[in-house]
Amino acid sequence: MLAKALLLLAAAAALAGICSDSSLDCVQWAADGECTKNPEGMLKACPLACGLCQHVCNDTSANCSTWAKAGECETNAWFMLNNCPTSCGVCSPVCTDGLPECAGFAALGECEKNPDFMMRNCPVSCKVCTGLCKDTHKDCSAWASNGECEKNAAFMQKECPGICGVCAELECQDHENSTMCATWKTHGECESNPTFMMKNCSKTCGVCSTACQDRDEACPRWAAAGECDENKQHMLRWCPTSCGICHELERGDKEEL
Repeated sequence: MLAKALLLLAAAAALAGICSDSSLDCVQWAADGECTKNPEGMLKACPLACGLCQHVCNDTSANCSTWAKAGECETNAWFMLNNCPTSCGVCSPVCTDGLPECAGFAALGECEKNPDFMMRNCPVSCKVCTGLCKDTHKDCSAWASNGECEKNAAFMQKECPGICGVCAELECQDHENSTMCATWKTHGECESNPTFMMKNCSKTCGVCSTACQDRDEACPRWAAAGECDENKQHMLRWCPTSCGICHELERGDKEEL
């Protein structure tokens, strides 16, 4: 099936996802030939260093979600990681609510009452998409290796927060005590005082993106067991990648009310 699918790949998706390496060692591993020696492990952990993606990436086929649910990310890893990076969890689509009424609908409990419609059309209000702290440039690992996290802190902590260690210390939202974040930003503090601002005012300073991704490592297993249908309300929120929601958001698919 997948061999034939190579001839049927769809056009690029409307929205691209965020892609980044997960280790500072990726550049060196790639230079040592590990992308070829250990392709399945490296493509998952070091997609940028191995040239799988740039700082944005997306699924290339409408069938990616179906293949992923069938376990193809593991059994046909080379094909799937190259052609279905979103459905396999390598990329995380940036997303927004699709309707101006989303916040109001969510406040009325529609995320729980009508999950099919709400999770697809109001992913931010229903918390399908949450704050994601990731590097957003293909050269982050190389820059960090050259000491740029310290030399060029304002730029690096915003564009390369993962590799510079900022992500581990924040929750992708302004600190509850930092009520002055907006004022500080207008005075240029995101640039002049990046270490404090990126950690305490990460939302205001734009360190994080609102993106779609699974929140539990067990999500692929639960999805394969049919939980996306059996336990829809929980699964669509906590396992949107494995249940195909991220793929649908990326392609602009909508559920009718």
